[in-house]
Amino acid sequence: MQGLIAVLRWTGLACTLILVGCAGSSLMTRPSVQLQSVDVAEATLAGQSVLLGFSVHNPNPYPLPVSGIRYKVRFNGQNFAGGETDGEFMIPANGDGSFTISVDMDLLGSTTQISSLLRAGMSENVHYELFGNLDLALPATPSVAFTHRGSIPLHDRLAKQP
Repeated sequence: MQGLIAVLRWTGLACTLILVGCAGSSLMTRPSVQLQSVDVAEATLAGQSVLLGFSVHNPNPYPLPVSGIRYKVRFNGQNFAGGETDGEFMIPANGDGSFTISVDMDLLGSTTQISSLLRAGMSENVHYELFGNLDLALPATPSVAFTHRGSIPLHDRLAKQP
């Protein structure tokens, strides 16, 4: 009996998602994506690994299955990171989700980005711009573009590092 209920739920969800996909984005409210954290995972003379933590809010009454993400992050007007990831996760209906992207940079190749952050000063916020697309695993549904601007306190982030 539980198996039948599960099949009916998935069938109902699939029909809803197909209808949403066929209707295009007019029935879908764009999810919001924000940069939540920037943490240095590893730093050596050869390079550094930075973890970018994102939060996603889905205002729709149905879950959104994300199949990939394309993104670009700028700090204080300087390109910092960008790329694409494959990774499947579900953002619940009327709910929140999160994901983390690891960005590896070599020291010489990232001097512009590092100097831009240092010019901001240790006591100031670092302003960021986030651009990208969420690829959804829904039939006939285009990717969902997102943009967000904000700031992250640099002093607090660096003070927490060992």
